[in-house]
Amino acid sequence: ILRGMYRVRATTRGPARARLLGAGTILREALAAAELLESEFGLGIDVYSVTSFTELRREAMALTRAQRLDAAPAPSWIERQLPADGTPVVAASDYVSAVADLIRPWIRDRYLVLGTDGFGRSDTRAALRSFFEVDRRSIALTTLVQIDSALAQRARTLWGIHPSAPPWTR
Repeated sequence: ILRGMYRVRATTRGPARARLLGAGTILREALAAAELLESEFGLGIDVYSVTSFTELRREAMALTRAQRLDAAPAPSWIERQLPADGTPVVAASDYVSAVADLIRPWIRDRYLVLGTDGFGRSDTRAALRSFFEVDRRSIALTTLVQIDSALAQRARTLWGIHPSAPPWTR
């Protein structure tokens, strides 16, 4: 059975401070963001590969329906992989953010979604990812904002990220 998500990297720094979901080619950026967060900030990060947000949603919707019809409650695959424990979850994808948002009802912790909402005006993949803020530094910064605002400010300074208008509105 296609489950749609599996853990590809577990933290080596104790309990995870955040969980990153990477989809498609952005999985590599999520893995790189986890490395940045561990090496530069000492944070434990788990990374999950999402092969299909749609399949995750279908399975969770079927279980939700079964529960409405008085079947024995069973947690969805999403809920079993990401149990509620106060650890923020950041999803990043090269799809529009609405795709990763499909599973929001079954994630019980803080959930932030990064996606490529709009038309790219960049000449390279790296520039495109930076433009839509789905590159490793943007994923790491979004994660830090959920964990510790002082660390997030340090990262903004270190990486030269300015909180001006989002790049896709220019």
